[in-house]
Amino acid sequence: MITAMSSIPDRQPIIVTGNNVEVTPAMLEYVNKKLDKVLDKHRQVVTKCDVHLTVVHNPRVKESHRAEVTLAVKGLVMRTSEDSENMYATIDAVADSLARKLRKFKERKDKKQSSSAIRDADALNLSEDEEVESPEEDAFAGAVEIPRFVDMSIVKQKSFNMEPITVEDAVLCLEYIDHDFYVFRNKETGEVNVVYKRNSGGVGHIEPE
Repeated sequence: MITAMSSIPDRQPIIVTGNNVEVTPAMLEYVNKKLDKVLDKHRQVVTKCDVHLTVVHNPRVKESHRAEVTLAVKGLVMRTSEDSENMYATIDAVADSLARKLRKFKERKDKKQSSSAIRDADALNLSEDEEVESPEEDAFAGAVEIPRFVDMSIVKQKSFNMEPITVEDAVLCLEYIDHDFYVFRNKETGEVNVVYKRNSGGVGHIEPE
């Protein structure tokens, strides 16, 4: 694995790693140029940017060049990846994908902030004898079933700074990581929780007793 880091002053570093590919100065400069243009509009919320470039040396794999970007966005994690036949084209694609996700994230956060005051006002109007009920359901209902005889050995390990966030923010983050689940530390309880996409629709929430 090859690791490189941008050295743009007064900016959060873009850390670039590579598998089966040499991260040349020209490639590093291109990654910085494309991503810095995207991140510049969101510097106030992006605290970390990791880029992982991979080349699969298998003639049967047509789109063998992959670029994966993982962002830390004020305690949340955002991830996107793209594949193509050329690494520079892949970097272009992942930069465009990241720009769309960040734009959507900003729109959602702005909408959430503008509507929070309305929700707070509505909550004050609830009478004391009113309550909202929600049906109980098995925490694992709708979860993906793991087939038998699947290789369950650990082949990749990641670690993240798990700043406490709300369940609502975790569900929001679930839309931006290209996975079916998201692990987070619950801001209210301090415990590690999981939200996941259910096969039957909606989002499930798992928390320790």
